[in-house]
Amino acid sequence: MGEPLRRLLCALALLLPGLALAETQQAAGSVQCTVRIIHARSEDGEVDPRLAPLRPQLSRPPMSSWRSFRLLQQHELRVGSEAPSTFAVPGEHEGALQFQGKVEGSKVRLRLRLEIRDGRARLLNTVFVIDDGGTMLHGGIRHGDGVLVTGITCRL
Repeated sequence: MGEPLRRLLCALALLLPGLALAETQQAAGSVQCTVRIIHARSEDGEVDPRLAPLRPQLSRPPMSSWRSFRLLQQHELRVGSEAPSTFAVPGEHEGALQFQGKVEGSKVRLRLRLEIRDGRARLLNTVFVIDDGGTMLHGGIRHGDGVLVTGITCRL
């Protein structure tokens, strides 16, 4: 092996751990999240006043197919990148939310992983990106005469 190639390989060997550390530091950290568990029903009703910040999103498709929204639970979580933060979901389910880092661009966006489990079975396992301070709504788990909608708002 020639001397220039050996020096290049040595330099790369020294750089790679630093690059991996920079990647880890970028993903490290945490965000503050509000997780709202909402009961949505198709029957005429009203939007719970505690859901006022979400009213614009709840009144547009696809959420507009439901007419009644009631807040069942609200969880305030500090969500980190090391381990998921868990929260209760009605029906003896458990939710888990994990921060996976910032997505840089014209504005700061946050990448998170959401899981909803029923025992060992995963009802939902998804990664999503939202604006810093934005909200993601996910509906679909049957609950009583309607469905559960999970509303997640996170900020740095």
